Amino acid sequence: MLTLRRLAVIPTLRCTLRCRLCCNSVPLYLNPPFLPEREVASDIHAAFSLVDRIEWIQLVGGEIFLYPKLAYLIDAIREHRSQFDRLILMTNGTLLPPPGVLDALVALGPDCEVQISDYGPLSRRVRELEMLLAAHGIPSQTKVFYGDMQHYGGWVDNTSYDDRHWSDEQIKDIFGNCWQIKMRNYHMYEGKLHACIRSLFGLDLGKIPVPPEEYVDVRDLSQSREEKRAALARLADRPLAACRYCGGFDTLRAERFPAAEQLP
Repeated sequence: MLTLRRLAVIPTLRCTLRCRLCCNSVPLYLNPPFLPEREVASDIHAAFSLVDRIEWIQLVGGEIFLYPKLAYLIDAIREHRSQFDRLILMTNGTLLPPPGVLDALVALGPDCEVQISDYGPLSRRVRELEMLLAAHGIPSQTKVFYGDMQHYGGWVDNTSYDDRHWSDEQIKDIFGNCWQIKMRNYHMYEGKLHACIRSLFGLDLGKIPVPPEEYVDVRDLSQSREEKRAALARLADRPLAACRYCGGFDTLRAERFPAAEQLP
């Protein structure tokens, strides 16, 4: 049985903020598009066809509430209701949901959640959003990243894509202590499904030479379903090319910084 613990689907990298330590490298994208909703939905259907279950499927950005066809994607995910435990939307608290999203979440029932990051004055719609979700019976969770209240101690700085020239032993250590790997935290953007967020964006930005065997392209018609399933099952089993370019996503040693510091 092939189960993904988490799969974050990224329909856009467009955002309302320009965070210096953004782990999705949003500031490096000058004009990120809204990916066509039918393409993203097709990627979602393809991902579900490869696995038996996804515990948490997430829709993230950028800022997910900027995506105008978000309700369409929620409905596409709902078609696979028997294959996932929970749908999670992640927002920075700067916007309210676009049209249709509340109804789509209500139709999904209690097994959905909106996770709100509260960055203080930057997240000016947090309280309004919390009340709106509560009025519709939609579960939400707010994590505060402001002042002395930094959820999980704040953010890590892993914005550099420079080759760290780690030794083989250091690479094994980076990989072995990585919280993304331990949590089986997969991400998918433009049909490419990675076990590592830095691998995904390092490849997309042309900054890391990621070999094809270190991700699964759900749009690739040259591979069979069985080949893709086998590749997906072993994605997180060994150190990745991206580990050479990583300062460490571990919970023990990575220095923490206040979240959401804005670039000019």
